[in-house]
Amino acid sequence: MTPGPTGRVRRGLGRWLRPGGAALLGVAVGAGVVLALQPPPDAPPAVPAPVATRAPEPVRAAVPTPTGPTATAPATSAAPADRVLLVWTPGRLPGELAGRVGRVRGVGAVTVVRGGLLGLAGSVDAEGRPVDRPRPGATVPLETIGFDPATYPDLLPASARAVFTRLRPGEALLGSTSARLRRLGPGGRLRLSPGPGKAGTGRWLTVAGVVDDDLVGAAEVAVTTTGARATGIARDRYLLLAYRGGRDAVAAAVRRIVPARLPVRLRGPGETPFFRAGDAVLPQAMVKERFGEFAWRKAAGDTYIQDPAWAAASLATARVPILGRVRCNRALLGALAGAMGELRQRDLARLVDPDAYAGCWNPRLTRGGDGVSRHAWGAAVDLNVAGNPTGLASAQDPRLVEVMERWGFTWGGRWLIPDPAHFEWLRPPA
Repeated sequence: MTPGPTGRVRRGLGRWLRPGGAALLGVAVGAGVVLALQPPPDAPPAVPAPVATRAPEPVRAAVPTPTGPTATAPATSAAPADRVLLVWTPGRLPGELAGRVGRVRGVGAVTVVRGGLLGLAGSVDAEGRPVDRPRPGATVPLETIGFDPATYPDLLPASARAVFTRLRPGEALLGSTSARLRRLGPGGRLRLSPGPGKAGTGRWLTVAGVVDDDLVGAAEVAVTTTGARATGIARDRYLLLAYRGGRDAVAAAVRRIVPARLPVRLRGPGETPFFRAGDAVLPQAMVKERFGEFAWRKAAGDTYIQDPAWAAASLATARVPILGRVRCNRALLGALAGAMGELRQRDLARLVDPDAYAGCWNPRLTRGGDGVSRHAWGAAVDLNVAGNPTGLASAQDPRLVEVMERWGFTWGGRWLIPDPAHFEWLRPPA
């Protein structure tokens, strides 16, 4: 399918956001918020620039864009009266949550979004020319969402809905960052791995359009729920709801519905760069832009073997203050060395125990198995692990956290399930 006029929506959601304003999903994840909270990283040399298969401009919403630090939107672009909330829990959403949330007073629309990983075994452009060609048995991990075309478009700007409602099960939408990485546009095709131990060449997905990252929660690939089921994406990861009236009453009702003792995160407009689960970390597509993209294959246990060409270009062993020899992504070493150097300069080296440093590069999935650990890129470090186990309160000194965050790391101690030893790259140093 080739998108029509609505198949070129760019920053359709983001351009409706106003600080403190009421809005649908399109208002919630604005480009201004993305730039303010999470500056986009520069693409590394390892990511090739688009050539003959350059991706087209993403889908664009016909919403005026204000300029200047104090600009206000013209009256013609006033936000809708509805407001929106992102709701997610660790791992997956509880069953029947969406139906129960839909019955909450004031809630007008609810949609559930699935999430997981697809393995890319190859791709061709619209003319059938090969683009991605991983080695036999290796795949490129793609962060993927599955949306319901009957309910998800209701939370989008009107100018962005058509490309989502028309998507068929054998088709996919690419986020704009993903399209740059893939060097693909409409008509391109993705060949998926059949999965470990399965015969065949795998399923194909046809790229139906390129949309702004905001419209798909910064996922690399978006398919319908039917397409998600066919490709093995079966986990309900988050829901979005539109409501009227006061937020506090709706939020309290949603929290009462979620099973006791299950952590839940609710986000509104301006509180997160992208509406997605695990929204405290950089989306995988943007991690790839900064640290490079690899293909890998399953190895023993929970580990993977990465493309040796990527490893040679991206990983390095170096000495940094306090920690000594580390093996990380080359693009991370400057920030890590800077943070450790500042601690030493301020006579705070004692805040990091080099014997409790648990490493940087480790090619594996996340503990839940539905995402790629940022350690696989060598883009995260674990410090003082002996006193900071996952799931328990932090024993980290706040001064250590403050220094690491200033050097561009996000801290796992504030996550829904805390991981206080974990520091992961998020943005360039201040």
